[in-house]
Amino acid sequence: MEIKLGIPVSSGVAIAPALVLDSESFRIPKRFIRKDEVEAELKRFEHARQKAIGEITGIKEGIFSVVKDEVALIFGSHLKMLEDPMVLTEIRDKVSAKRYTAEYAVSRVFKKIIKAIKEINDQYFGQRVGDFYDIQKRLLRNLLGQRAENLSKLDRKVVIIAHDLTPSQTATLDKSMVVGFATDVGGATSHTAILANALGIPAVVGLGTISNDVSGGDIVIVEGKSGRVIVNPDDATREKYEAKGRDYLDRGKKLVEAASKAERTTRDGVKVNILANIEFDEEIAPAVAHGAEGVGLFRTEFIYAKYGAHPTEEQHYETYQKAHEALGGKVLTLRTMDFGADKFASEVGLEKEENPFLGCRSIRLSLKEPTMFITQVRAALRAAVLGPTRLMLPMVGSVEEFRAAKALIDGVKNDLKRENVEHKADVPIGMMVEVPSAAIMIERFVGEAAFFSIGTNDLVQYTLAVDRNNQAVASLFKHTHPAVLSLIHLVIQTGLKHGIPVSVCGEMASEARFALLLLGFGLRDFSVGPASVPELRTIFSRVKTTEAEEIAKKALAIGFADETDDLLKAEAEKLLPAAEFGN
Repeated sequence: MEIKLGIPVSSGVAIAPALVLDSESFRIPKRFIRKDEVEAELKRFEHARQKAIGEITGIKEGIFSVVKDEVALIFGSHLKMLEDPMVLTEIRDKVSAKRYTAEYAVSRVFKKIIKAIKEINDQYFGQRVGDFYDIQKRLLRNLLGQRAENLSKLDRKVVIIAHDLTPSQTATLDKSMVVGFATDVGGATSHTAILANALGIPAVVGLGTISNDVSGGDIVIVEGKSGRVIVNPDDATREKYEAKGRDYLDRGKKLVEAASKAERTTRDGVKVNILANIEFDEEIAPAVAHGAEGVGLFRTEFIYAKYGAHPTEEQHYETYQKAHEALGGKVLTLRTMDFGADKFASEVGLEKEENPFLGCRSIRLSLKEPTMFITQVRAALRAAVLGPTRLMLPMVGSVEEFRAAKALIDGVKNDLKRENVEHKADVPIGMMVEVPSAAIMIERFVGEAAFFSIGTNDLVQYTLAVDRNNQAVASLFKHTHPAVLSLIHLVIQTGLKHGIPVSVCGEMASEARFALLLLGFGLRDFSVGPASVPELRTIFSRVKTTEAEEIAKKALAIGFADETDDLLKAEAEKLLPAAEFGN
């Protein structure tokens, strides 16, 4: 039994065999062999290698007949790599001496080679990385055959173990069979974390080497609240965590029951709106069942994971149409495409950037390459006829950017009118406040934006200069940092002063202790993961706004993140005691 600690991102307990994703999503189903299997495993590798040589030779000969020699030579270099004695010796040694399976040996050797090449600061060698990826994938395909994992169709319940999961991978998972995540990298607000919360499954990230330390088929326990992952637990430990899992589910049921009876106001009668953050239209019905009063954030980039790099206007429209049908007249807030950094960069063909978090992403990309943006806006304005709709622009850093985007939207309205296409022209256009420049200059956006929605995940990241996906600095990512709280307080107060609706749609709003603070700041619109709705509805019904305001004053006066966090935890525990709800 081995215990590992990482960053907790989604509560709950999952117990299942591990499904280890290796080498570009190929599943390595078995990592080790018996001594008497070595000879057969070496023969299996050689068969796969010869098959790869045959495939590349066929490609080379076909290319040679239609293109110049130098292009065909690329595949000649691939053949040489498959004959390289150093590479072959290392793979065979790992099978013979360490008793690795052939596919695991290939994966480990090519990972080592690719890592070494990436560390060479040379353009020519950097361009060769793709060749090694190609050969590795070809060998694995031939070794695994039909065992290359289809993550959308699993035949058993599993815990996914991976270096990381891209949003598009997660979007295509068989959600009925994946009971938990554990990854090497990531932070508390990474997109793997957000998706785990959206799917309502336990997850721990930032475990460092979990994908190397766990083998396919190992029994894994993921405890999402503590960040604990246990590999191959003994019987007593497994029984203990099975009981914890039942307790967690019982707590969820108690919260849902309490929320169903709770007023939709604070204890002193102030209305608080709780909306849902969603990634997929099928999440809306469960969110509404939990008590969500609409959608405060539809992460529309997941449409691109479903349909590919260039969804058509009709594919966008059909998605929004389904969302409105599920909402039954409740508001739908569509955040326009938010690409860049860790979000679908490869899926939509974005060029690699040295620092993508500060690069051409989100609204910047929409203004630079407006075709995708215009397609999406056309569909959104058409779908707005079906129900109340708001458009929200991400990562706005200046008034100029916001005006430029609105000008594109006005152009779409004129086009639809000229084409006599039914649409709604008076859709409110709001903005995400997630860049410090926008928060500091929020008064400049009064009269420009119809509403503000604070994206605390990126606001914390950019304010504190902490990469939210880097576990090495994860401890520095603090929602309660005084600078962050000051910016959030400023935006909320500015909205109240000018009568502009303000919501918080970042993960901060989903946690009861932070929600109390935001309520004390004057926030009345919360947009959270569907699973968080019952907890927030319950805690709001038990507190007066005057009490929340006192908590907020104390928090602002403390001036130290950890002390503020301790204060908020204690106040939340008073309202949602463990003795009543468990955990």
